[in-house]
Amino acid sequence: MSRVLLVLLMILLAGCARQDGAGIRSIDRHVDDRLPVAAADLSADRVVAAADARFQPLARTEHLAGAVDGRGWWRLRPEPSTAGASATHGRGRLLLVYYPYSARVTVALPPDYRPRSASIFTPEPDPAYSRRALVFPFEGDGPLYVGVESARYPLPVEVRDAHDYAVQDQAHARLLWGSAGILIGVSLAVLLFWSLLRERVYLLFALSMALQLLYVLCAYGDAYSLPALAWLGRFGVEGIWFVATSSTIVTVLFLIEFGELRPRAPRLSGILGWVGARLPGLLLIALVLPWPAYKGWFPPLGNGLLLLANLVAIVTLAVAWLRGSRHAGFVLIAWVPMISVSTARTVQLGAGIPLTPWLEYGLPLLMAFAAVVLVLGLADRMLTFRRERDAAQRHAERDGLTGAYNRDGITARLGHALNETRRLHQPLAVLFLDLDHFKAINDNYGHPIGDACLRAVVEVIRDQARLGDQLGRVGGEEFLLYLPGATLAAARGTAERLRSEVQTRCREVMGAPVRLTLSIGVVECEPRDTVESLIRRADEAMYRAKHAGRNQVVVLA
Repeated sequence: MSRVLLVLLMILLAGCARQDGAGIRSIDRHVDDRLPVAAADLSADRVVAAADARFQPLARTEHLAGAVDGRGWWRLRPEPSTAGASATHGRGRLLLVYYPYSARVTVALPPDYRPRSASIFTPEPDPAYSRRALVFPFEGDGPLYVGVESARYPLPVEVRDAHDYAVQDQAHARLLWGSAGILIGVSLAVLLFWSLLRERVYLLFALSMALQLLYVLCAYGDAYSLPALAWLGRFGVEGIWFVATSSTIVTVLFLIEFGELRPRAPRLSGILGWVGARLPGLLLIALVLPWPAYKGWFPPLGNGLLLLANLVAIVTLAVAWLRGSRHAGFVLIAWVPMISVSTARTVQLGAGIPLTPWLEYGLPLLMAFAAVVLVLGLADRMLTFRRERDAAQRHAERDGLTGAYNRDGITARLGHALNETRRLHQPLAVLFLDLDHFKAINDNYGHPIGDACLRAVVEVIRDQARLGDQLGRVGGEEFLLYLPGATLAAARGTAERLRSEVQTRCREVMGAPVRLTLSIGVVECEPRDTVESLIRRADEAMYRAKHAGRNQVVVLA
């Protein structure tokens, strides 16, 4: 699966790859501290009119470097347009500001240099494109002026042909929404399991996947272009922080329960609960409270807790896996690649380094991969519980000494066989078997020899029984054997073989000359028979065999 994912990632990245700074000849940063840096019309007008001396050239053309407190103005000089390119496609060129995240961008572009502002949270961006980048069409080869506020890192910029970018953006949308489709489908399926089974782990998994998907869509900005989620834009970047932290809390709770961390690694799981759920929960409360109004403290604290929670989670899962938790292994396979990419993404963003395509697209793809692996883990968990339940049921229905069914087990199966016999109009015979002189064997040789005699008789019966015949121990030395599809004559022949085999093979048990024999009663199911009446008639036939001198078969017609 990992190899398929890698190939898919390489193919999709080939279609989504971009070249930071492509189409830009130079970038100059505005350095006039007397001018306001907020993205207002006046500021844009004054920056456009500023003399060349107010601009300082930057060494690189990939991103808008040198912002002060996340704010600043830049002048970009695009490469000369290719003759006829605009006429060929009819769309001209685009200024692209990638990964805007929390930033609000104001531009003044040719030909009219009218200020325009946009962010991922507002309706201004062109609905024809995704929101991985803020898209600003322009005409001509004049300078481009870009103002930024509330940026958390240097924003990558690029000038592209409109048609070329539309093709690339479609590949981006296919990748993002393909991954989202997997997450949505998995979440809905697991939510259905929860509605039927009412096990909390399924609900936690579905919520975890849904919140992770919502975080990715919000971080990319595509959530705000959906009518059902556009209202989230009013919360701005604080809304993204809230969703990301909520996702961390729910995911940690899921890991603790699904990975069996509490019984396998109690101390580590307690630490994980604090750094991954309780402390982030306190941060969420502080985030939604009106005081303090300044929330700039949240990202470093939240990211620090996230990194610590990831580290503790990996260690705890590894310990639980080494101590026998199979499901912790599933989580490690699913989560370590995603945590690695997520952590690298967090560190890269926090350090002010623009995201590489591998980190941008690796996260949603690995989230989809993790969802599929964890669904397999949930299926394995369900199968494990089913096996444990079946084993417990078998244990409850079996006689601990002989391994045959106990009285409840054999009567329940006889009831099913009786119904099936009548449905198929087939015969059914029942044998009631009793060990002769069993009390004397116990008295003379002790209970260990008596127990060995019971096991020896069961072994003989199983050797002679057909496929489908069922044996149960219904008393101390009494057994019931039913034969689906057997007529009375066939059942009598089976009973005679059993009697003869026991007499021959069980003369001596564990060195004791016990000379075991059987008295057997045989009956065939009649139209009015019930389970109780069948057993009663077979028991009566067995007692007739006892009264006739033992070690014989009596058939009751």
